[in-house]
Amino acid sequence: MSHFSKLPSLVILVLAAMLVLAALPLVSSAPNRLLSGQGLSVWQVSESMGILWKVSLLVLSLVIVISVVGLCQRSWQTFFSALVLVAAAFSLWCLTAISGQFAAEANSQTEGLGRITLSSGYWLTALMVWLAANDALRRVRAPTWASHLYWLTVLAGLLGLLAYGALDSLSSLKEYANRQEDFWRALGQHIHIIALTTLFTLTIGLPLGVSVHRHPSWANRVFPLLNLVQTIPSIALFGLLIAVLAWLGRLFPLLPAWGIQGIGLAPAVMALTFYSLLPLTRSTSEGLSQLPQALTDSGRAMGLSDSQLFWQVELPLAFPVILSGLKVMLIQTIGLTAVAALIGAGGLGSLMFEGLFSSALDLVVLAVIPIVVLTWLANGVFMMLTAVSRQWIRG
Repeated sequence: MSHFSKLPSLVILVLAAMLVLAALPLVSSAPNRLLSGQGLSVWQVSESMGILWKVSLLVLSLVIVISVVGLCQRSWQTFFSALVLVAAAFSLWCLTAISGQFAAEANSQTEGLGRITLSSGYWLTALMVWLAANDALRRVRAPTWASHLYWLTVLAGLLGLLAYGALDSLSSLKEYANRQEDFWRALGQHIHIIALTTLFTLTIGLPLGVSVHRHPSWANRVFPLLNLVQTIPSIALFGLLIAVLAWLGRLFPLLPAWGIQGIGLAPAVMALTFYSLLPLTRSTSEGLSQLPQALTDSGRAMGLSDSQLFWQVELPLAFPVILSGLKVMLIQTIGLTAVAALIGAGGLGSLMFEGLFSSALDLVVLAVIPIVVLTWLANGVFMMLTAVSRQWIRG
């Protein structure tokens, strides 16, 4: 146990990825979209592959083994960490391509009725590879822009396989082919809800955070109320807003004509805005409060008015902290928007729940993957913005 604890974390992650891939099924093969499938390991899948794929897997495995052995040595750690980065990217590309190729062959044998789904071995291996690659990026001391460039390259390779048609026979892509118009409409609705929520949250949250900063006594009233909203389950809050908006619609008939009614877009955006106010308001207040008092005194001594002091000094210096709250708000909204489909707001959640209710898990995966990608992209963009804003302030 003591020897195991002395191993570098990167070695443990690489070994865990190899163990997961060896022990769990890479894909699941089912006779149709409704029946449960049978798990197939990477070894079973590779048996039907050509010699080129087998050689690629062998070379990749050899590179990974060499990397693991090299990382256990104290010297050349940076080199072998970089080698892990290369192996991680090619592992994801190779496993994805092999799964797509196997699905194409199975599809030709079943005349299009069979379903090949990426199984637990693929997803857990991808998670381990992601963790190992991030650890390797830390070890090689890659700057933020290089880390994002690496992951964009990995994503570009996967998108290249998708654009080339190498993955068209996978079950989720079959669902996409059958529901292409529904998918893009749901994605557009999802982004529309997120955009409206972000707009209303910025309109309310930023001024509220500034007001709390300027009137500290407000914090004892504002934050307990916003914390209370966070404790209410999303379904319950949607239900409350349905009742309130339906009641207001009866009192003011013009509201339903304007699209403000008990179900649909209005209660979804209102509920998501309520949830989003706390992280943005708190980050705005704390970002402004952490500025030294001497800084504001110097600004006033230079003749700056309160509004000039805010826009030219306070807001730029507090911007990185405000960005962190905005990132939390946006990522939270991307996920919660899926639940809004239960009250008729649309979005990717409509496909997800349709797949759950009809036991079509491939449809669920088709809806979940864009949500994960949107979250990942939002996190990456805000990390870059935060890094740039901090460098700009230091400069």
